[in-house]
Amino acid sequence: MRSLSLVIPVYNAPDLARAAAAAVPELARTAESCGFSLVETIFVDDGSSPPLTVDVPDCHVLRVDVNAGKGAAVRRGAQEAKGEWVLMSDVDMSAPFAEFARLAGHADAWMVCGSRHGRPGMPFVRRLLSCLFHVFVWCIGVRGVHDTQCGFKLFRMDVMRAVFEHQRIMRFAFDVELIRRVVAAGGKVVEVPVEWKGGSRSSLRVLRDAPRMLWDLLRILFHGTR
Repeated sequence: MRSLSLVIPVYNAPDLARAAAAAVPELARTAESCGFSLVETIFVDDGSSPPLTVDVPDCHVLRVDVNAGKGAAVRRGAQEAKGEWVLMSDVDMSAPFAEFARLAGHADAWMVCGSRHGRPGMPFVRRLLSCLFHVFVWCIGVRGVHDTQCGFKLFRMDVMRAVFEHQRIMRFAFDVELIRRVVAAGGKVVEVPVEWKGGSRSSLRVLRDAPRMLWDLLRILFHGTR
């Protein structure tokens, strides 16, 4: 059995975190059917107020005192994880844990990206912004992945630890940097369609975060994989 850690970044969403913790047994069963053993669940509390608490066996919380961004939270969780593979999931479980079975079949890749590309259900404005973002991502040389931002990804940690060590983008565009670094290192990135239900809440705020994401893409373009 291959060991698996679940990493979930959380910011001011204790109710969603409790719902995700309650659904962990579903992931454990799915993982076991795919030859994986779920060894831990890590909630990375990205500066929530009040601090997050999750009173569920085999689930623990890593606390970041000051909000540093989703990318920073995922990086911290992946670096602390004990599993040979790390599954990153958004706290709202927009991609149900059962969808891990789709990613598990490609676990030889360095990074397996769940994808909402072509799936119904995304609001029009978000879908339009996603298309525009993809155009910018393509322009900076990250190609072959249509949906870089889906919050459901599998990392093979024997090779991804070094990638996370060099990660510089700490907010919403961190996925793009990771993909670019993997490709630059000669690693394999796979995109897999997953069911996407659309969570009830998102920490992404378009007017606030879109300029930050574009700025981060420029940083990725000009700083590359240094």
